[in-house]
Amino acid sequence: MNSTNLKERLSILAENDVISFRSAELATKAFEQLQRVLQREEINSSEMLFTHLPTAITRIERGEEIGAPMPEILNEIKTSKFYPEVVQQVKYIESLHGYKLPQEEWDYLLIHYTNVFLQNEGGNKQ
Repeated sequence: MNSTNLKERLSILAENDVISFRSAELATKAFEQLQRVLQREEINSSEMLFTHLPTAITRIERGEEIGAPMPEILNEIKTSKFYPEVVQQVKYIESLHGYKLPQEEWDYLLIHYTNVFLQNEGGNKQ
């Protein structure tokens, strides 16, 4: 996915009130940050992450909750060589959001970010 694809996707979701316009803006900034970190314009397999992220922020804004992911998956994520970088990405999102994210949302974002880092081989930094 590239910036144009992302903006089209977010626009459709926001216009149909699936996500808030604020969450679409936050997701766009997070995508741009990830492009810088991975040193890529096109980020492979990022659709799930950048659908979950604005949906999560919208859920938080609306006071909705989500169940936690399976602990086994999260334990596996914590062993990834990309885990420290992934944590930094979620902290960046939290700084954009301005509030601490619920642990369940943190955990799902860790899973999605790890998948993106794995699919993109950590970016162009070899």
